[in-house]
Amino acid sequence: MVSGQGAPGRPANGDTARKHLATRHLCAGAYFDSDFRGVLLRQVYNDSTRMIAPSYRFDLVSVLHQAWRAWTLETAQHAGVLTTLAIGLRINPPAVVAVICWLALWQQSRALAKNALTVLPLHAKAAADRWLRRTRWRSDLDELRQQTRLLRLNGFSCVVLALTPPLVAGISRTPLGDLVAAAALLALPIVLIVGGRGMAEQLCLNHVSKVRDVCKLRPRRLSRRQQAIYDQQDHPYVVYRRPSPPEEGSDQDSSATKLPEFDLIDEGESPFVGSGELVHRWLPPLTVQLLRPGSETDKHKPMREREPPKPPSAHQLVEHLRKEMRPLSDDHDPKGLRGFFMNDRLYVAEADVQSRPEWLLERPSSRHINEIIDDPYGDVHHFLEIGAGATGELVTTVFLRVTVKGRALSLDFAACALTRTPTEYHRLDGYAETDVVAVVRSAWRRFCDLPAEVAGTWRLAEAPLLLTQAVRARKNRMLKPRRGMAIGAQLSVRELKSTPWKYAQLDKVIIHDHVKLIEQRLLTAVEDFLGDKGIDTSAFRKKAMSIINTGVLNMGGRTEINQSAVGTNSQVRTDSREDPGGGSQPPSTSDGGQ
Repeated sequence: MVSGQGAPGRPANGDTARKHLATRHLCAGAYFDSDFRGVLLRQVYNDSTRMIAPSYRFDLVSVLHQAWRAWTLETAQHAGVLTTLAIGLRINPPAVVAVICWLALWQQSRALAKNALTVLPLHAKAAADRWLRRTRWRSDLDELRQQTRLLRLNGFSCVVLALTPPLVAGISRTPLGDLVAAAALLALPIVLIVGGRGMAEQLCLNHVSKVRDVCKLRPRRLSRRQQAIYDQQDHPYVVYRRPSPPEEGSDQDSSATKLPEFDLIDEGESPFVGSGELVHRWLPPLTVQLLRPGSETDKHKPMREREPPKPPSAHQLVEHLRKEMRPLSDDHDPKGLRGFFMNDRLYVAEADVQSRPEWLLERPSSRHINEIIDDPYGDVHHFLEIGAGATGELVTTVFLRVTVKGRALSLDFAACALTRTPTEYHRLDGYAETDVVAVVRSAWRRFCDLPAEVAGTWRLAEAPLLLTQAVRARKNRMLKPRRGMAIGAQLSVRELKSTPWKYAQLDKVIIHDHVKLIEQRLLTAVEDFLGDKGIDTSAFRKKAMSIINTGVLNMGGRTEINQSAVGTNSQVRTDSREDPGGGSQPPSTSDGGQ
């Protein structure tokens, strides 16, 4: 078994910075995006009943470690703010009320200014319409009334909040100056706590940005759960879930109101968990009869006489393909494929997993993998996984399944793509985003959001449950048989934070280029293997040329039929509600493919 980029921390092509680009961006996202951080901790780290999806060109352990660090900083801030308010409530309750009123006044003043900038243009437009005697739309009037109500409500709130501290001072018989001084003294540690969290986060982000070895983003010593995640993210076995048929009467089953769609690559049913969008596939698989070469007279003989007495086995071809593809991973060859990796993947359906899967404790040996390759009818399917990641984030992965059955060779080919992470996660790549000034700016941003930061203290109530689940996750619960056992990964972090395929733009060219390069080399290697084994390659050569040149078997994409009629005396009626000047639409479109 040849391992490569799927395993974090192993040698790779290209410079180190590019190799760990996706890891650094996802680590930064754990600090920037609180929702993403919650998914990482709750649905990935704390869920030890399911396997981790394969990690392609990134290290999940590092991302989870940084997510826990970001959560710790956030929780420490909330605990510090709550402790400060509790102490102030014990010593001087009016000062606490004054601080809360000031923070609420700050937030309402910002909302008041924002609403004012919306209402003033609406009032100006309404005045111009009255002066010019233009028609006024009901929607404009409704929006003006709604925004005016919000403006008045915000203004009333600001007045109430501004008058509350003097009123409290009068009720408590405390001089207003003393109350203001006490409130300012109480607000100072809150400002320092919130600003300190911003500075600490930026220092962590600076470390993430400057590190060149992904191992330094992990903890020095992995916990039991982290070690399990590290092992599973590069495990040869992958558990996938078979799609369930739509229920009778559901929206998916209703075809009366939907246009016909031909989903030729089964986008929502890809078993290749974690590898991204399924962009290319051979449907049906390429099959060729294993016959001995002969003259024109031999072609008239019965097929059983032309078949070799002992056809080559599937694992021999897979071993030959590994040998032929391995030169692409040469680090010193400038003509090699940057970011090349090659692995053995064993896919098993969730319903076919045994109650006590032994492969969770020990990785399969080469002999066991060869037995799976030579068994085309088993529950476990072997795919030779070959991929490349030239830009660090764009990952192209090709899956090839080789089977010999019915005295014929069958090649099942599929290609998946992982696109770039969200743009907001790339902030650290900008100019002057990781220097000393960036630390000050981070503290200032937290200070400007001080009301929201203090209001978020309620999240502290979620901490006990999250920590309890983390303690439970230390035990690998997949090893214990249970009723209705389901251990397939429910989500992939890398897929969750990938740009949708339709917005990939020019990246599609790079991905399809890698697919065709790997595809052509595989076809050539298969043809050479068949020729060395004394198998007639004329039929295979014709099918291979049709794939390379015309893409006949490239079934990528989706075809939708619009404004078309099918059948005798069929007609198309244009909806009168549509814009007649919108231009004509083509009768059919095809997205994807070559």
